[in-house]
Amino acid sequence: MYAIVRRRYGVPAAQRFRIAMGLTLGVQQLLVGVLLVASPAAERRRLTIVDLVTLSRGVPAAILTGTIFSGVRDRRGTAGWLGWLAILYGAIACDWLDGPIARRRESSRMGAMLDIEADSWLTLCTACSGVAWGELSPTVVAAPLLRYATVFRGMRRVPYANLFVDDPRWVRTLGIVQMLLFIAALAPFGGRATRTIVGIVTPVQTPLQIGASVVVHWHRVKGR
Repeated sequence: MYAIVRRRYGVPAAQRFRIAMGLTLGVQQLLVGVLLVASPAAERRRLTIVDLVTLSRGVPAAILTGTIFSGVRDRRGTAGWLGWLAILYGAIACDWLDGPIARRRESSRMGAMLDIEADSWLTLCTACSGVAWGELSPTVVAAPLLRYATVFRGMRRVPYANLFVDDPRWVRTLGIVQMLLFIAALAPFGGRATRTIVGIVTPVQTPLQIGASVVVHWHRVKGR
């Protein structure tokens, strides 16, 4: 990745890309360690192939972060394609891979928590990318950030492992719509029609996502 960025955009941009990508991967590993320590003793175990596939979503997140801090804003060029293909792997291909594997190997609650956090981390990084070079409003970052705020607040009253039990199905549906919006906004080949659709959907989807986070948080804390 570093070599590609250096060849196309120069050494300074490539250096910033490498540093940001490395720091992002380091933060991911730190968060995984915290999650393992905070999990019940019965759930702690060595990472399985399912978990490794799930955690591989951190690589696309790191690529996106590296691209943001590189200063490159080339949605239709090499950087745009690099980031967009990374999103497709993390948000679509990885889900297709770890889902069937998890069903065959009976994924544990620990694996489910890693899946949720990997999704959330990738969503936040994708939202920031959408603002940086996808021409999205900065307000799209509010919902991913609010999600972390509500989780930390909820953990004061409910154990982390119980926070996501019995979440309504529409929560996942809204999350899928949110990611599709980001994918469309960052598409290197997106034309006028794509920009029009994104412009219409964003002002509707963003408040809905924020409202959903608040409602679900209230349900998690008050309902238990």
